[in-house]
Amino acid sequence: MAELLEHHAIARIPDDERHGRARSLLPLWFSMNASVLAVTTGLIGIDLGASLASTIIAIVLGNLIGGLFMAYHSAQGPVLGLPQMVQSRAQFGFFGAAVPNLMAIVMYLGYYVAAGVLAGQAISNLVHVSTGLGIAIASAVTWLLAFLGYRAIHLFNRVMAVASAVLLIVLMVRLLGHLGGTHYVATANTPASFLLMLSIAASWQITFAPYVSDYSRYLPATTSTTRTFLYTYGGSVVGAGLFMTLGAIAGAQALEALSSDSVGYLSGLLPGMSGLVTVLLFFGLVAGNCENLYGPYVTIMATVTRAGGRLRSELTRGAFTAALAVLGGVVGSAVSADFVTNLINFITFLLYLLVPWTAINLVDFWVIKKGHYDVAQILSVDGIYGRFNWRAIGVYAIAAAAEVPFMNSAVYKGPIASSLGGVDIAWVVGLLVAGALYYVLERGNAVESSAQADAKALAEAATAHTAPA
Repeated sequence: MAELLEHHAIARIPDDERHGRARSLLPLWFSMNASVLAVTTGLIGIDLGASLASTIIAIVLGNLIGGLFMAYHSAQGPVLGLPQMVQSRAQFGFFGAAVPNLMAIVMYLGYYVAAGVLAGQAISNLVHVSTGLGIAIASAVTWLLAFLGYRAIHLFNRVMAVASAVLLIVLMVRLLGHLGGTHYVATANTPASFLLMLSIAASWQITFAPYVSDYSRYLPATTSTTRTFLYTYGGSVVGAGLFMTLGAIAGAQALEALSSDSVGYLSGLLPGMSGLVTVLLFFGLVAGNCENLYGPYVTIMATVTRAGGRLRSELTRGAFTAALAVLGGVVGSAVSADFVTNLINFITFLLYLLVPWTAINLVDFWVIKKGHYDVAQILSVDGIYGRFNWRAIGVYAIAAAAEVPFMNSAVYKGPIASSLGGVDIAWVVGLLVAGALYYVLERGNAVESSAQADAKALAEAATAHTAPA
């Protein structure tokens, strides 16, 4: 197990420790999406009253659109060798990055709770204990993978990708065999329900954006950007799309049963193998959920330290992830009673907050700076990227505010969303406003920052040359 234990925190991965190929991202991202949580997300369209065909089309389109953003983030990993949210310092400043980082931490914990509830139900069904105890057991198993870190997470997800693919085929065949006898009638098959399901599917992918470089940063710097993008995109979109579609088909046949106990319903589709199905569903949830402990650890380190702090990363990772696992387990026990409603509200909320960040990060990396950053300066408090970039923070705030009139959530419906019959296009507005405004404000500053970096490098070289031996 020692060789699986990760020793790095948020510092750049040295070139001589880079390993692997881009194709390893395909099973990783397929497995991370191939879970009961995706199944539960897929039934939301049916729960909204949309038709099965409309729900499936929205699922496919939403994943295809949202997957573009997360996969472009993944391609940043080999270039910089840094975790995803550390890169935010280059846009928001060393301390200013705390703004998107805190949003990401909330997202990680929300998804951890959601998946933890389902994993707890799986344990409860399997060994007949309370859901609360099941959540605690699931948290312990999930914590172990997060503690071991990068290599163990990749290896476990590689195994689960194969198991999940086989399980998907078996369950899909079983469900399709009963589809002809389904008497589901859509009660609200409207543009609003279609676009809400599309937005939820897109947000599923976009909310992976803070994760992706964490799992590509160990790849060699020479790794093809195109391959990194395509393997990430293919694995994530196919995994989520298929398992969400499975949820939509199952929801059209047994919405109430799937909503109240999705693990129990799916395992009941194969009575003679229900125990094995439950075990696979449980480990599928663990495969995706360990990232929801690993991610906030990395993000917290990116928020409060220069390069991970002076403590050994194994110790800090173990302590932080254990504390987060306990917190998530407690919250999970409190929200499990109304799971689907809470999931809809949470995913919609996250989309509003993360869209401006993803637009800013991608425009800065791919359009303005074209991947050229000084990594040492990113990790420096007094580096060229500054302590606070108020332009980026302002753009983030303006874009988030611009979304408000277009929102249609459980707690607020904006006036424009109301005039559009409930159609929610806030995330599209957030992407366009943040991306365009950041480009306008930062394109001139990028030249100045590059000149500063070159001047600082020359000064350091001159100092080193004249220093006494």
